Amino acid sequence: MSRSKLKPADLDTPLSEEEFDELDEFLISDVTSEETLTIEGLDGYLTAMVIGPDTVPPSYWLPGVWGPSENDAPAFKTMDQAQHILGLILRHMNGIIANLENDPDGFEPVFGFSRIDDSDHEYIDGEAWAVGFMQGLALIRTDWQTLFDSEQGQEWLSPIRLMGARDLTREEEELVGTPQQDEALTKQIPASVAAIYRFWLPHRQAVHEQKLASSTQRTEPKVGRNDPCPCGSGKKFKKCCGAAAELH
Repeated sequence: MSRSKLKPADLDTPLSEEEFDELDEFLISDVTSEETLTIEGLDGYLTAMVIGPDTVPPSYWLPGVWGPSENDAPAFKTMDQAQHILGLILRHMNGIIANLENDPDGFEPVFGFSRIDDSDHEYIDGEAWAVGFMQGLALIRTDWQTLFDSEQGQEWLSPIRLMGARDLTREEEELVGTPQQDEALTKQIPASVAAIYRFWLPHRQAVHEQKLASSTQRTEPKVGRNDPCPCGSGKKFKKCCGAAAELH
């Protein structure tokens, strides 16, 4: 795949394990800032972008991947490298969309792991993922008000918020913090994502149908500026009906 020219078809190609590792390594490399999302955080951030009611353009959310300041933007060596990394991010995002469309209940977020001291037991840790999700949600919060107003919606968001929010009450803070508590909450996140995805699905389908209706193709072929004017004057269209200042 060319690093300088991304084709639409390329963006639908799932990341290979090697490409996933490459993106992971880039996000924690010296080229990025300390504020840049890790691969777990990026996965949560992009999930928040795709399961909501509306399509969010990359120009709106991409800066948040690197950090809160313009100075956090990566020091790409070349334009080819920048386009290549952007392509990996967009392909990972499209992979999330495809997985949710195919099997919401089988969706597997990218979680980390933690250990206690020298214990061999690993606990599933979704904190970085949840922090990324909450960061993405903050960016599009006004679009989600209907879900926030729903008791079910609040329940679905609860494990993600407990793991990823920074404004918890004292009572809420007591529900997180130990590896056992965090793992239990982390295991609830996939079901929450599936439920939120289904909550917004009718809205997304309605928006899609509206876009299809508004893009109905013309019933007559479009006249080019140098084509004969369809009025029969014998002039070129740009010199006749296509000229805004000339009426006949």
